[in-house]
Amino acid sequence: MNNYPYYIADAFTQQPFSGAQIGVFPQAEGLSDRQMLQLAGELNLPQTIFLKPGGEDATWRARIFNPRREMNFAAQTLVAAGYVLNHIDAAAVGNDNLTIATRRGVLPIFFFQEGGRLKLVTFAMTVEPVVDLFAPPAEELAQILGLETREIESKRFTPRIASTGRPFLVIPLKDSEAVRRARFDFKTWAQSTAPATAAQEILLFSTRTHRPEVDFHARLVGPEIGPKEDPPVGAAMPAFCGYLCSHTHIRKGTYVFTVERGAEGSRRSLLNLEMDHKGRDRLNLRIGGEAVVVAEGSICMP
Repeated sequence: MNNYPYYIADAFTQQPFSGAQIGVFPQAEGLSDRQMLQLAGELNLPQTIFLKPGGEDATWRARIFNPRREMNFAAQTLVAAGYVLNHIDAAAVGNDNLTIATRRGVLPIFFFQEGGRLKLVTFAMTVEPVVDLFAPPAEELAQILGLETREIESKRFTPRIASTGRPFLVIPLKDSEAVRRARFDFKTWAQSTAPATAAQEILLFSTRTHRPEVDFHARLVGPEIGPKEDPPVGAAMPAFCGYLCSHTHIRKGTYVFTVERGAEGSRRSLLNLEMDHKGRDRLNLRIGGEAVVVAEGSICMP
């Protein structure tokens, strides 16, 4: 029997018991793919990240799982892992030449200190978004979401398919109330043209928010997401940035913005994003946020 220490961190928040619940195994050497999936299922959190020494090409190697399968990427897991590594040994994360190898490549990770404490963890990545202007008509989308057609935004932004390896159907809504009120209807979805897009997750967002520091309010729904679930949106952020840049009124330049997920009393998250829009196939991104380590323990693995 081997004991594997693990931590639970709430990511993209300053408040314990808010944000995204992430499991972190900082010493995952010796675990097989099957065992990591089993451990992720045992914790039954939205995502669990497993870290190993990286070798010559990276400081750490990461594998990310939800309770059902392995994932290529999830921003919240990297931020949570950064805070856990700092919690274990702050001196080990005290320089800027740190990297983490994921299935999306080797990503630089940065730790920003303020007043002797960790203030922010960010990482950088380069993506090649693919955006398809085709999307089901607004009437069809409204029926899928249980909304009125007029609640689908059509002026500044329009529904599109965006992917950086994993497709999302991105739908702009009139306001954050519509984002929170939407209820995915599987039967209507199955009878619509939406499944033909190959996107199994729908990213809803609105630019009309209740907080001046928040630029977008976002939420994920879809056929594989339970009606009462409000999963983290970090995995969708690279595709969302590509989606934004596909609109002609988004001029070239560097953009810094904040994305909110959830609401007060429902595990609210705040994601900090920065993107360099140069009108090219590649898009440079920096994604970051805060986290709180809320629990630690160990699991015996036969």
